[in-house]
Amino acid sequence: MRVALSLDDFSIANNRMDLLLKLKEHFPKFKVSLFTVPVDEKQDWGVYQNRREALKLIKENLDWMQLIPHGYNHRGSEFRNADYRYFKEVTIPAIEKAFKDNSLPYEKGFKAPHWKWSEGVVKALDEEGWWLATDPRQPNTPRTKRYYDFSHGIDEPFWTSTRDLQLHGHIYGTRNDLGVCMKNLFKLPKDTEFLYVTHYLND
Repeated sequence: MRVALSLDDFSIANNRMDLLLKLKEHFPKFKVSLFTVPVDEKQDWGVYQNRREALKLIKENLDWMQLIPHGYNHRGSEFRNADYRYFKEVTIPAIEKAFKDNSLPYEKGFKAPHWKWSEGVVKALDEEGWWLATDPRQPNTPRTKRYYDFSHGIDEPFWTSTRDLQLHGHIYGTRNDLGVCMKNLFKLPKDTEFLYVTHYLND
C-alpha cells in the first residue's frame, strides 16, 4: 500500500514531533508532508519558549519530512480576499524569507488556511510556478494549473480502501487531530510505503 500523509498547522513551535517520531519508529518507510505556518506569533509563554530546541529537532529529521507553506501566520482565513499583486509581490517573498531565515527547505506549494483563497492567489501562484492544495469536497473553487487533492481525512475509515491513499489531518485541535487519530494510522500495514504529496500532483 502507498500512502501520502499531509498535516496542517505544523510550525516550528507547534510541531507534535513526539507523535511524528512515534510514527517514524513504527513505520520504517514513513514520510510526511507538513503544511507549515511560516511565522509563529511570538509569545512569552508556552511552546514558543522551546522554539530554538524545536527548530534543531526538526532540522535533524528533514530526511523524512516535507515542508510546504501554509498561509503566512495563519490569522483566520487570511487569503480569502487576497489581492493578486500584493500576494505576488509581498506575501510570497515574505513566506520565502521566513523559511530562509530559519534555514529550512520548502516545497513551492501553498495551502491556504481554512481552504479559503482568492482568484488573485491562484493567478500569482501559477505565475510563480507554485501549486495549490485544494479541497476535493469543494470542486467549484478556483485551482492552479498544478494542484493537490487529498482522498480521506485521518478521522475517516481510510484503512478499508484498497487503492493508494492521500490522507489529510491536522497537527492539533480538530476532529482529525494527529493525536486523536494515531490509532487509525496504526491500522495501516507496517510495511506501508509513504510518499510525499508531490507524488500525487494533478496537472
